[in-house]
Amino acid sequence: MRENGFRAIGGLAQRLTSGIAKGRGASIARLRAEWTAIVGPELARITRPEALLSGRGARAGVKGAGANGAGKALRLRVAGAAALEVQHMGGQLVERVNAYFGHKMIDDIRLVQGVIAVRPAPKPTPAPDPALVTRVAERAASVQDPDLRAALTRLGARVASRRHVMLGAPLSVLGAASVARDLRAQELPRDKLLEALPGDHILGKVDAPNTLIDYASFTCPHCANFYIAVMPTLRKEWIDTGKLRLIHRHFPSDMVATRASQLTECAPPDKFFAMVELLFRKQVDWLSVGDPEVEMVKVLADQGVTPEGAQACFANDRLLDKVLADVQSGQTLGVRFTPTLFINEENYANPGTADAISAILRQVGR
Repeated sequence: MRENGFRAIGGLAQRLTSGIAKGRGASIARLRAEWTAIVGPELARITRPEALLSGRGARAGVKGAGANGAGKALRLRVAGAAALEVQHMGGQLVERVNAYFGHKMIDDIRLVQGVIAVRPAPKPTPAPDPALVTRVAERAASVQDPDLRAALTRLGARVASRRHVMLGAPLSVLGAASVARDLRAQELPRDKLLEALPGDHILGKVDAPNTLIDYASFTCPHCANFYIAVMPTLRKEWIDTGKLRLIHRHFPSDMVATRASQLTECAPPDKFFAMVELLFRKQVDWLSVGDPEVEMVKVLADQGVTPEGAQACFANDRLLDKVLADVQSGQTLGVRFTPTLFINEENYANPGTADAISAILRQVGR
């Protein structure tokens, strides 16, 4: 959330996905990023989320916990002088977190005392050049949805202004280069969006009779489950046998997921799905420790990703365009959460298991 251009695309993705950031894809990274909005500025000043403790977090007897008292707890660092006050507010904090994300994310709060580092005040965002805003608005004029059109205009103006400051590039070149370059979701009918599009990533035979389109976010645990628990069976029984092709499309729910998407877009075509699977398989590792943007690069080091290369990916407007185009196509198709699976042109949401998907394919397969 520290760089204005990527903050804009993260916010746009959240608006396009109708509140996915408050859905079931919540992570410790998202808790940290949105902590002030969850608990308010006063509590955010004296507390800091540290980790989500799965399977051992809730006290026995906590309302809503399992019969054995096991659940999920939020480990919360608190300034020593405020520990007693925050402890008395534990139940209220649980309610705030769960209400914000729209489901029971945690059962308990576990406090650890320590120093809360003071975060530097964010640098003020300079107002974009009015002429630049006008040029970007003209490029986005074909977008039908007024909220999306306004978001695209802000996104293009901010990113272009930032590139101008960093690189000294002329505004006439950058003005709308990062926005509306490929508004394919606005131009193509729904049935075309359910086919393979130029730039789509396809696993399996390109002419396989059955098609599964997966809209996914890299910070979504259910998306990780799809790749870790479901995909091995699908590959063995359907994809590797030539009966099914899988198309992966990005639907990031926050800035962290957007950057992960950009890293995979930087990969050579033959390494794309290997990087996707690795990010999902190691999701807990790079989301739970330190800076997720730094940790995801470490996870991908064996795939040839370096910190310098990652920064080049993050600064590549073309990759932002690709991610945005995927989000737009999902918005047009009515995607509201991740993962969302389309099987042979029909939206089956998230069937959950390989057996359920196989049953659908046997019923509607070709």
